[in-house]
Amino acid sequence: MEQHTKHMKTLNKIPNKEPKMLIGIVIPEDRQLEIDIKINGSDFLITLDKNEMIPFHQEISIRQLKNGLFVNDTHCNEIYIQSQSRKISNNIYLNPIKAGRGFHWQKSIPIQVLGDIRISSFESFLFVVNTIYLEDYLMCVATSEMSGKCPKALLEAQTIAARSWILAAEEKKHKHLGLDACNDDCCQRYQGITNLNKESIKAANNTRGRVLVHNEIICDARYSKSCGGITEDNNNVWDMNQKPYLCSVYDGKASKEYDVSNDISFRKWLLDETSSYCSPNFIAEKNLDKFLGNVDKKGNYYRWSISYENNELISLIFEKTGKKFRTIINLKATKRGKSGRVLSLDIIGVLNDNTNFSLAIESEYEIRRILHPEFLYSSAFTIESNSEHNNKTNRFTLKGAGWGHGVGLCQIGALGMALDGEKTEEILLHYYQSSRLRNLYE
Repeated sequence: MEQHTKHMKTLNKIPNKEPKMLIGIVIPEDRQLEIDIKINGSDFLITLDKNEMIPFHQEISIRQLKNGLFVNDTHCNEIYIQSQSRKISNNIYLNPIKAGRGFHWQKSIPIQVLGDIRISSFESFLFVVNTIYLEDYLMCVATSEMSGKCPKALLEAQTIAARSWILAAEEKKHKHLGLDACNDDCCQRYQGITNLNKESIKAANNTRGRVLVHNEIICDARYSKSCGGITEDNNNVWDMNQKPYLCSVYDGKASKEYDVSNDISFRKWLLDETSSYCSPNFIAEKNLDKFLGNVDKKGNYYRWSISYENNELISLIFEKTGKKFRTIINLKATKRGKSGRVLSLDIIGVLNDNTNFSLAIESEYEIRRILHPEFLYSSAFTIESNSEHNNKTNRFTLKGAGWGHGVGLCQIGALGMALDGEKTEEILLHYYQSSRLRNLYE
């Protein structure tokens, strides 16, 4: 979940029955021109251009051309596939669908979804929207974000956080498309029923209608894969007011406080800290794979390292910013958050015209975007450099903690808590302090 206007709902404005959500499955930025569909079950109506019914087809091939859509061999502007049943056996298979859109784990996968599908054109590309009941959507989120093999408490906590977020999110990144969310990590991960199992269905049923609230407002419950040991204040990551339930917390059993806001203290903490819930002390890295989502990249989530030669960094910065350095002299963290995440960074060097120049990067998101070919794991890192005999820096090494923005629930930390015997409510109130649980509907 890497969300990066205002849209807040108080409890008395939330309907007392289950709502339907609009989820973008293929969005214009995907620049997708083709999709194949298979319909499983017979309880569907298929409509072209809102009024023309077409004979029922199990398999549909859709192509975006200059003059509109071609559905099999029929020209139209829109196709609407409407489900007449909420049975899991009645579902729609779509392929290909992007997963990890814009991040370092991006890939194409097939998915199967419940509910309705509407396919149209937007700026000459395919636009695919899934209209689905909230609880049907949520039972798929938990096993898209994490594995169905996770403990019950983790699946329930993940489901409640996901329900709270989609109902209350301040940032609606795809509002211009009329969506509640997209299917991917920039909102929250949704891959349909592909990874669904009895445990995730049970987690959704057990927590039906339950959300986190603070002062009678549903919590904008953010989460990330791994905080690295300390979660971050929300206002250090996004342009919004600080929220009491999204404040930085130490991710461990004891109520410890660490000051990791400067390079020296963060470097020491990075080397010494091993007792947090997301550390290998609670779940060994070698055992993580079975608990992660099926598109998560294998790697070291708690601690990681990446190195760049000077010329590699020059090329990367030019590609991402358009600023052409002849040499990079230093990377300097000028501000850190409560989790040690770098919030502002100076890239110091010499330009091609031989002038000294310092490029200031002023956000956690931009730092991660610029310092990796795809997207850097987190901005909680130290910077090490080495020099040749002529004092020219020839290599920069970033040694970091965690994967993601680090705000709110730490998924691997929550897994560690669940494996340690903590219950659903205990997990949620550890990460979302100053909140409480409340049911919206039965």
